[in-house]
Amino acid sequence: MKAAFLLLPPAVLLASCAGPGGTTASSPLELLPAKPEKGTLFKYYQTQAESPRKNNWAAPLDFSGISWNDTRCATLISPSHVVMAAHYIRDAHTPAVFHDRLGQPEERFIVSHKVLAGVGDIAVGKLNMRLPSGYKAYRFASPADVTPGTPVITTDQTLTASIHQVREVFGKGIAFDWVPSIDPVYRRHLIPGDSGHPTFILKNGELLLVETHTTGGPGAGPFYGDPEVRQAIRAAMAELGD
Repeated sequence: MKAAFLLLPPAVLLASCAGPGGTTASSPLELLPAKPEKGTLFKYYQTQAESPRKNNWAAPLDFSGISWNDTRCATLISPSHVVMAAHYIRDAHTPAVFHDRLGQPEERFIVSHKVLAGVGDIAVGKLNMRLPSGYKAYRFASPADVTPGTPVITTDQTLTASIHQVREVFGKGIAFDWVPSIDPVYRRHLIPGDSGHPTFILKNGELLLVETHTTGGPGAGPFYGDPEVRQAIRAAMAELGD
């Protein structure tokens, strides 16, 4: 793996289609329009108010399970649990606000969390109350679906979806690269503040969680398809409770 840097925040040393109606695509490359366009996710974003999705290539994708209101990103893996970067955890006093596919907000708080040992830069958090069904809890990608060259959708603190590809899977970790065959507008050079934002594959129209960012550039972090990573997350969820 190439040398990289931790995506710590700057103050600390050391994620044209028909709208949000869904898709059946199994690759983000199938969604790209003839004229390249940036994957900006919202027309405008308001923490405590309606935040309508922008009508572009990323509009059919369900990002309702990502809390964007703080750079310390939190991603739903159950109606009451989130994953975060262990080095960049959302504190209990900062709300975790999620917006459904129509842009309606729902606020929760992370009341407890557990940092996982030995499986990478992951913390599992428990919300104070379960979210309703309109907010997506992401399933994990399968190792068989994540091979070198697989296109992925990555997110970041600018509320943008970008398209990278898998460079390598190395045990419990995964690293990405940019896709040379598509316009550079689809690339994101990950920087401090992007930590914990998720990367997905697209399979039968569903976003499946692959990674949350630990390092910069094209991105790298813990691989959620690894069996030991999954087992550790499930054990943490059981310990934190529903």
